Amino acid sequence: MLHHWIVTNREVRRKLIDGHYEDRVIDSRKEALPTFRVATFTPPPGLPDADVLEDAVELVPDTFSEHYGGIKPSTDPDTLPGSKRLFKALYDTMLASPPDKGDTLFFLHGFNYSWQDALIHLQKLHHVYVEPAESPITRIVYFSWPSWGAMTKYKKDQQIAQPSGYLLGRIFSKAIQFYRDFFAPEEGRGAGFCGRKIHLAAHSMGNQVMQEFVRAVRDHDFLRSPLFGEVVLLNADVAWTCMEPDHPFQVLPDYADRIHVYNHESDDALLISEATKNREKRLGRHGPRDIDLIPPRTLVVDCTSLDGTKGRLPVDDEFLRAAARVLERETTGTRERMFDHWGYLHRKEVVADVYQVLRGISSSRITGARKHRSGPLFKLTQS
Repeated sequence: MLHHWIVTNREVRRKLIDGHYEDRVIDSRKEALPTFRVATFTPPPGLPDADVLEDAVELVPDTFSEHYGGIKPSTDPDTLPGSKRLFKALYDTMLASPPDKGDTLFFLHGFNYSWQDALIHLQKLHHVYVEPAESPITRIVYFSWPSWGAMTKYKKDQQIAQPSGYLLGRIFSKAIQFYRDFFAPEEGRGAGFCGRKIHLAAHSMGNQVMQEFVRAVRDHDFLRSPLFGEVVLLNADVAWTCMEPDHPFQVLPDYADRIHVYNHESDDALLISEATKNREKRLGRHGPRDIDLIPPRTLVVDCTSLDGTKGRLPVDDEFLRAAARVLERETTGTRERMFDHWGYLHRKEVVADVYQVLRGISSSRITGARKHRSGPLFKLTQS
């Protein structure tokens, strides 16, 4: 059965449900816990509301793992707890996938996501990035950090994003440890490589989580490993200087094959962030401050030309209604401007471009709306 994975540092409690106790995520306590839980998410058909999606989540029994020795290619992942089950199941899925599928997308959501919003968002990602044959993604690993899900809690979300990023660094270190224990290439034993890739994407304030993740791992040489294929920074709510020397994203190429930055100058959500919450221009609106200082293998894609109703994907779904709260309005004009902040879900030109990026296609060979401007700068034009 197709299912995705959720990793969360939201609070989990045992609840009595239909006469027996189950572990459930509780959204009332807004705190970045120093521990995480793993869950499966089995996407139901269509784009249902949050009540249906809650039943699609099943938390995996947990235990602390210092190492991953003893897991063999023949090990049934359902016999394993926590992150052991996650990593082994991902390997099995990636190994068994057809040639044009099999990649995994690790996704970090942004500001103003309740637990219910996160599930709606994950279902939407499944609909856009797993179901279509054009996308190479088969599995999503979704990191849901305990955002307040309230427009007025921007600063509190920032405070939660920071320790959540450090926790993500610990999860990354576990993935590296699994890689070394399971494959053991230096000892000439272990499993064979699956030939697929894990990609990392972050939207909006999720990029602040990613910044803290990079800070947590960059000074540890044993963690400096290119685990990721593509890194995609979507409408990033971080300073436009974040890719310059001595800033966190400068070292991203050490962990990935390539980095793409998608920005949109008319992004209302980031305009609000600049005007009321931060003093510095945001990467997701303006792109990098100095293109000559960005790290190697980094490309910038300007989506500003994608305005108006033309080029939209179908929009009558629960995610768009949940997203409306970010701007605290639901007028027609606001719905149009929301596509600027969530273009990777609702603009066909952006989605098609991301598909090709995830397939690792060279920037000179990516077709569709992308036009080369100069150096690492590209622009998406209306189709």
